[in-house]
Amino acid sequence: MCGIFAISAQENIVDDLFLGTFYLQHRGQRYCGLSTYDSKGINIRTHRGLVRETFAGDLAGLEGKMGIGHTSLLDRQPIKLDSKMGEFTVCFEGNVINRGELIEELKQSGHSFYTDSDIEVIAKLIAQGDDFVDGIEKMAKKVRGAYALVILSRGRVYAARDKHAFRPMIIGRRDGAVAIASESCSFVNLGFSIDRDVKPGEILEIQGSQIETRKVIPAEFTQYCTFEWVYTANVASTIDGLSVDIARRNLGAALARRYPVSVDIVSAVPNSGIGHAIGYAQAAKIPFDNVFIKYDYASRSYTQPTQAERDREAKVKLIPVPAKIKDRSVVICDDSIVRGTQMKNDLVVKLRKNGVREIHVRVACPPLKAPCLYGVATRSKKELAAHEKSVEEIRKYIGVDGLGYNTLEDLEQAIGKPLDQLCLSCWTDVFRV
Repeated sequence: MCGIFAISAQENIVDDLFLGTFYLQHRGQRYCGLSTYDSKGINIRTHRGLVRETFAGDLAGLEGKMGIGHTSLLDRQPIKLDSKMGEFTVCFEGNVINRGELIEELKQSGHSFYTDSDIEVIAKLIAQGDDFVDGIEKMAKKVRGAYALVILSRGRVYAARDKHAFRPMIIGRRDGAVAIASESCSFVNLGFSIDRDVKPGEILEIQGSQIETRKVIPAEFTQYCTFEWVYTANVASTIDGLSVDIARRNLGAALARRYPVSVDIVSAVPNSGIGHAIGYAQAAKIPFDNVFIKYDYASRSYTQPTQAERDREAKVKLIPVPAKIKDRSVVICDDSIVRGTQMKNDLVVKLRKNGVREIHVRVACPPLKAPCLYGVATRSKKELAAHEKSVEEIRKYIGVDGLGYNTLEDLEQAIGKPLDQLCLSCWTDVFRV
């Protein structure tokens, strides 16, 4: 997971670039970077830390009329290269499955590497093109995996989405300006309105406030990442035509229909579980209430790069509300169960300690059975509770009174896209790319 934002306008864009990137902070909390173009050339600045904390007092010298921004859990982006096409900066989101093979191929051609990161491989492949559009197309033919990327050159911005559309990418417009973002939540407070999603395989060129489709790389199928609607995306975003908030409420309602139970309240593992819980509560006609509050200054636990960091963040981020728990039976909605250790060792312990009568867990997606190959927050199969345990075994392991998961058919109906257009590999262990 990473967040990408690009903007081109007729006036100085540095404040909009800063805020547009900031609104994608949920997609990566470890590194951030901004790059802009003015008459003197391309400027770039990256930080370790959060966008607002590190850039709020460090925007001087980044003025310009076009720029790109990035938030990441893994590495510093954008990166800057000089090439036969001139200097450029680039940032991307995704995962290059065949990175090792491509690095060896490039080394044999005389390239040297400062890092072994995906972004350096992507950038060097693009730099071999006759122009940026040709370079992106040549890169796309070699890369196996998922990507969405933006490039800032001297006077132009380029954007591209992989032909299978794993990663989301959307276009926004405002008088005299155009923006490209991973999610539409970047647009609203900046005055941009949604124009459309970037098409699968589309390569865009942006100059001033004009945007042109330069190429569409064809594909045999699409594979929208279903987890964007389940967990990843901000609830205020619209992903490929569907509101994330509506999708999560649809998923919660499906759980209520499939697994009815008589309880006092419906609650959530916040924040991503809230939409699912509201949908469940509305469909079941049971009151929604908070039994956990996410501490505002904690980060997302699932997206942390190591298991130790995920465990630490999960332990500190949720605070129980004792007055809502004692002597009550509850349905707890969550987006997913990965290993089950957070539910078993933290959430259930806190609920039992505060006198809960019954705990029924409802999970918005099917049991996770395989690691994701298309993003950085991957797990091995042995870490996934559902890889070797049945639903009943997971229920006993985490220590709850009831457990139910949505099915693939529930996902299809809630999202409104046919299953053959959705990436389901983390639930089916079948990879099409």
